[in-house]
Amino acid sequence: MKKYITLFLATLFSISLFAQTKVDAKKIGKTLEKNKDATAVFTCDMSLSGMKVANDGTVILSAFAKNKVKIVSGMDMTNIAERLDYANKVTYLVTFETNDLSSKSYSITKIDGIETLEQYKERLVQEEKRKAEEAKAKWERERLENLTKHPVQVVNQEVVNISGAESAWLPGQIQDKLKSNLQEYLGMKTVVDSKSEAALKKLQAESEDGGRDENSAIELGKITTAKFAVFVKLRKTGTGYTISADFTDLTTGEQMASCSSKEYSKAEYLYGSTGAVDELTLALANKLNVKISDLNKNLLTSGSANFSVDAQLALAKQNEEQYQKMMKDYDAELSKLMTSNDINAIQNKNRIEAEKALLLEKQNAEKKRQEELKAQMARAAEDEKLEAERSIALKTQRDQMAKDAAAKAAEVRKLKMEKQGVLGQINVLESKKKALVEIRQGVESRSVELYEQMLKDKESEEAKIRNRPLGTSEKDDNGKQTERSKQIRENQVIKSNEELTNKFFADCEAVKKTTASQDASLLAEIRNDQKTLATTRTVSSMGEELKVSYGKFTGAKDGWISYISLYSDGILIFTDEFILTYEGVTGKRRPTDTELEDFKVSEEYDNNIDMYNSLLTRGDPIVYFEIDYNVTAEGDSKPSQYKFNFNKIRVINTVSGKVTQTSTLNKVQPRTMKPEWDLREIVGIVAKEKNEFESLNKYISKGLTLPAAKKSVARDNEVAKMFDSMGIKMVSIPERNFKMLNTEVTQKVYTSVMGSNPSYYRGDNNPVEKVSWYDAIYFCNKLSEKFGFTPVYAVYGNTDVATWNYTPHNGDSIRGEVTQNTKANGFRLPTVEEWQYAAKGGQNYTYFGSNNLDEVGWYKENSGGRTHPVAQKKANGYGLYDMSGNVWEWCWDVVPYYSDDRCSRGGSYGSSGNYCGVDSRGSDDANYRYGNLGFRIVCSASN
Repeated sequence: MKKYITLFLATLFSISLFAQTKVDAKKIGKTLEKNKDATAVFTCDMSLSGMKVANDGTVILSAFAKNKVKIVSGMDMTNIAERLDYANKVTYLVTFETNDLSSKSYSITKIDGIETLEQYKERLVQEEKRKAEEAKAKWERERLENLTKHPVQVVNQEVVNISGAESAWLPGQIQDKLKSNLQEYLGMKTVVDSKSEAALKKLQAESEDGGRDENSAIELGKITTAKFAVFVKLRKTGTGYTISADFTDLTTGEQMASCSSKEYSKAEYLYGSTGAVDELTLALANKLNVKISDLNKNLLTSGSANFSVDAQLALAKQNEEQYQKMMKDYDAELSKLMTSNDINAIQNKNRIEAEKALLLEKQNAEKKRQEELKAQMARAAEDEKLEAERSIALKTQRDQMAKDAAAKAAEVRKLKMEKQGVLGQINVLESKKKALVEIRQGVESRSVELYEQMLKDKESEEAKIRNRPLGTSEKDDNGKQTERSKQIRENQVIKSNEELTNKFFADCEAVKKTTASQDASLLAEIRNDQKTLATTRTVSSMGEELKVSYGKFTGAKDGWISYISLYSDGILIFTDEFILTYEGVTGKRRPTDTELEDFKVSEEYDNNIDMYNSLLTRGDPIVYFEIDYNVTAEGDSKPSQYKFNFNKIRVINTVSGKVTQTSTLNKVQPRTMKPEWDLREIVGIVAKEKNEFESLNKYISKGLTLPAAKKSVARDNEVAKMFDSMGIKMVSIPERNFKMLNTEVTQKVYTSVMGSNPSYYRGDNNPVEKVSWYDAIYFCNKLSEKFGFTPVYAVYGNTDVATWNYTPHNGDSIRGEVTQNTKANGFRLPTVEEWQYAAKGGQNYTYFGSNNLDEVGWYKENSGGRTHPVAQKKANGYGLYDMSGNVWEWCWDVVPYYSDDRCSRGGSYGSSGNYCGVDSRGSDDANYRYGNLGFRIVCSASN
């Protein structure tokens, strides 16, 4: 019995082994084909490349292509191809179970090494999540890149409850500050473009009302290069001010971020350090997910006064890197604008160049600050090495002093903070000036529009009058217009022209009156701000602007070399070295040399120096500095120019609050703000038209018709334009019927008329010399002919110089009688009497314009033996330059008893003072040409 049981078990075991037999991949087809066991299970390590599953579950495998077997799915083969691809194996262990021996059908019931259907589905879910996260991250990266890649325009969208002068400058100040913050802290490219601002405001309003469409974005692309805009709303409440900002994608209208500031009690807190704009900057960064460094976060929220030396150095490095990036952006923007002559492009170029210059100053300031901080850290490291040598008592005393000083410094800083920011105040003043200039430019623009309309009206009215059909009373016997009719119509044209001109003046005055109150209010604020700047201000090293670093104690000077740097808005405005005395630090008198002969006194003195040396190099605020200074605005003739006057410097013991050292500075630092805003009244289209109207009336009063008078005025304007381009002009001489050139004829003027320059001492603005009297009258006639005036001089009655048979600059004489027509309106030489009268300038001086010849003329003692550019010295009472010295000047008059000699006046660069005075006389042969002999011209006062 035992024998049969053993045999039965052995048989079962052998059958089981046969059914689960692993088969070689090359034999799997034949093995399944020859199988006779209906319960057999086979495994095979085989390739499943190209495996396909039909809709009826049939599995197609290349391994069975030559065998008469049928393979079907015995497992869930959903998405089997993707599951196999994911496993990415060369071979798989596949399990085959017998289905039906008669049809040789086998099922694949297991494939080792691939994921289950549940695992596959879970993987798909995770992959979708991953793709979504990657897409989101990519979108975020692209969004951030777009925010820093494409320009952002800052737009003042709305100003509520703010009026008068404040409404003219405060929005611009907010706009500039926000623009600067977006650049410096968020790394954005920003633009402020007043030309497109109105269109952007309209677009934003449409977006808020839901009326924005694709066409709006297309139109927008034509007026601005910006892809994004920050729309700023400034509101004044009953108790203060608030600002809100909406960051918008201009191409889609999407509002990407929106934030508002808390209420600030004063306007200056809006744009000042840690104010409303700084608050909005941080809020925009958070909502746009723009990374902002911890240093910048602290700077925007609480300023840098409490920064450690390490933090200050990190901030300086960070700022320098940011400024370098901004500089590259400016260069790229400038290169795009360089090819355009559009007025808006030119204005943008000027703006960018001014901002770039300011940025360079900031960059250099950060470099200098880094050098100072590194030196301070190096000194602190040296001090650390000495720490082991110091006594416990000395270190305890030092550390207690440092602790007391730090506590007191925190209190002092709170008191000093609001006394900082002079450049910020100047920027506000400049913003007001900008607003005033823009108001005046707006008036001028409207006046130009009225002028253009006036010209059209004049042309239309003149055409109506001249082209009106002739009435019966206007015709002679032959049906032609009578002379009387022509004159009547001419008078009608002149009257119409006068009425339209006066209407233009009245309309322009009305336009000016609409802004007069705001103009006056702004100007009053500017003058008041200038006075405020001139009052003495005190800046403390406890604040953010005055930085002090210390060198070692030097026995030669009994003190510490201190390096003082005064910054404002990141710009270095003053730097100096200062000896901080022993008494200045300790508040105690330095021992005398005799006292130091006592060893105990000497030892205590050295220990004190070492202790204070340690305190100073570690940056412990045991003392602080104050500088007194003021700022004076230069006159309106020097736009946007200021003088920083540094008066006194004090050292104060932080704990006691006592002044321990005072020194006088008396140093002046000039500074010009960019762009420059000129407060002088615009001499614009109204002044031009008044001059032209006056000139027209002069010619009309002489009997000229309106067309002839216009032609004469145009000719006069051409002369003035030529002289203006060369920096000179004809000056009316009081109580005389002539005008005189305010300078000697320059080489530039002379060459433009004659085509050559005979001068020995070359220079466009130097007086022409080596010209004879004949050359001078030849020039006068040519200049008259150039502009259509009647020439003054004639040879044998002929004014055409081509007929004179004379070659200039050869030393020849004109053969023939030279006469002058005193009634001609052309250019000529002055008579001696005219020259003498004009030269005195209505004054009674030894020389022409002063009793001090050095003030008004170039002569032997100051000229260096040569001519100098005209108009470098003081003018006389009539605005005439160089009447004394530089070159002798030809006059018309003949020298009595010497018919070939002509008079000259004024002396030259080679003359002694006796020959440059009011009584000096000179004369030369008319054909003489010397390097000290030139001329100036006159013409009729009616020109």
